[in-house]
Amino acid sequence: MAQMKNISELNKLRVRLFIEAVLNEGRLELIDELIAADFVGHLPCAEPDVTGPAGVRQFVSGHRRAHPGLYVKIEDQIAEDDRVVTRWRATVPAREAQARLAFPGRAACYAGISITRLLAGKQVDSHTECAILAASPALASRAPRNPSHDPLRHLAKENNR
Repeated sequence: MAQMKNISELNKLRVRLFIEAVLNEGRLELIDELIAADFVGHLPCAEPDVTGPAGVRQFVSGHRRAHPGLYVKIEDQIAEDDRVVTRWRATVPAREAQARLAFPGRAACYAGISITRLLAGKQVDSHTECAILAASPALASRAPRNPSHDPLRHLAKENNR
């Protein structure tokens, strides 16, 4: 069991390295080290799927060109065997936010969950779901993460009776 924990922890570190170094810092040279040749990435914003290191490189470089201030923060990670689940939040500065995604002059804030499978330390597939949270990180930080899952919401209803 201890060895499985070590593999799980190593896989978490590899996913974290991809997010922090490749996505946030633009270190595209690490893609070949982190992404398997037969990788398939299922992303809601990418049709068709992103495939292989070349596809990941094109996807990341395109997003970094359009949004050089994009920042992805890992909020939580859980790993078991070959899978890593990462809950993340991404922000795009106001000057880079697209009008259809954010109000003019305000940053866009997204939240998502990615489930990544690794083999021999390289990502072989990834499934991501995400949603826009708010047009401003300040608004997003004040809003409940998920009002339907707020354990105190029933108290607010009872106090309003």
